[in-house]
Amino acid sequence: MRKFYNSIIFCLAAALPLLVASCSHSDPRTQALIDLRDEVEDHLDDLKPGDWIIIGPSAAMETSVPAEQAHHIHVQASNVNTLRQTIDLMERGDRLSPRLWVCREQEQQSTRRTPGNARMRTHLQELLAGRPHYTVDERVILLQLSSQPAGRQFLFIHTDTTLPHSSIGIELDYAGNTAIPTPAPRTKYQHADLKS
Repeated sequence: MRKFYNSIIFCLAAALPLLVASCSHSDPRTQALIDLRDEVEDHLDDLKPGDWIIIGPSAAMETSVPAEQAHHIHVQASNVNTLRQTIDLMERGDRLSPRLWVCREQEQQSTRRTPGNARMRTHLQELLAGRPHYTVDERVILLQLSSQPAGRQFLFIHTDTTLPHSSIGIELDYAGNTAIPTPAPRTKYQHADLKS
């Protein structure tokens, strides 16, 4: 019986260095996603409905909000992976709900000039399905950001995606509110000279 225990201890002692070596050589992409998840989760605790998260490389969006209301993190992941992790964290937290704002320009770019764009669009469409979202010109998102009242917080998550006009805005809402608000009806413009 003693020999049996000794052989088990010997096998475990021999396997331990292999286990440690395999953990230290894990896939760096997996580690990057774990780091991304941890960092985004830390910041989500500080955000509330009405605040925004902007995922992507757009410098124009940074300049549209007051610097003191903007927080920045840098991650080693694509826009789509970052969006997927962020939405997953929100849905698990059951406190915030995402309303997504996607740049229309990325649909109009040539796949010949930006071959990664087609793949990104496909994955993005899968994420958008069944979730409240707008597909609008980038300037509309800029207008939304610049018109937010004082006190709003903006979290910029800078990814390693470099495609132009590929940023994604997430307007935070209360969890469970999945309705897209209907825009107010436009009043017809009437020139002052024509009023009776």
